[in-house]
Amino acid sequence: MAVKAVEMVRKIRDKQYKDIKRLSLGEQIKFYKKKSEKLQKTLKKSSLAIADNATRKTTISQI
Repeated sequence: MAVKAVEMVRKIRDKQYKDIKRLSLGEQIKFYKKKSEKLQKTLKKSSLAIADNATRKTTISQI
């Protein structure tokens, strides 16, 4: 299955535009900060899970 990256990006941009088009500059900044914080939390959880999985594999292979 081919990924249609250009179409996907366009949809994301269109949705974000609809979400922020009536917001003031300050509200737009808050919007993006909130999104950024959510992404940072998700990435941190993912990296911790990857590190935990790698630790388990190392521990098991040492046995």
